[in-house]
Amino acid sequence: MVELLVAVLVMGIGVLGITGLQVVSLQNNRAALMQADATQLAYSMLDRIRANPAGTPRGQAYNGLAIDADPPSAGNCVANNCSAAQMVNFDQALWKCQLGKFNDHEECISLRDNDLLPADTLQPGLPNGDGAVVISGAGMIQVTVQWSGLDGAVRTVLVESQG
Repeated sequence: MVELLVAVLVMGIGVLGITGLQVVSLQNNRAALMQADATQLAYSMLDRIRANPAGTPRGQAYNGLAIDADPPSAGNCVANNCSAAQMVNFDQALWKCQLGKFNDHEECISLRDNDLLPADTLQPGLPNGDGAVVISGAGMIQVTVQWSGLDGAVRTVLVESQG
């Protein structure tokens, strides 16, 4: 009888250990997914900047989009022809809305209503996700994406590229 109780105790401790490892593994996978999403979102903005020749040096019109800045007002450049300057506002608004912090902002709601963004229940973005774009006089583009990690700490991805 004592041997049976010891065996059950050893098995119980083993199962608890495996469960703990599984929880840590899931947390690490979630953190890696957020890091990958942030990197993809940073490269998405970099591609938008390269596709729109607005400003000198290339992409200068995108400069100054800051962390905590609301998405700019933008028309629907999918349904309408837009100038390069209008496309800058459209790109910035779409990107800020994809990051996650501004899901309830009126511009993001308008973009979702026009089917330019998926419903926020399908793609809420990163937790408290926000971003910034800085372009130096030499044409160096810096795209920053930040979000709140699982532990509440601010995480950041910075992508730099020559314009």
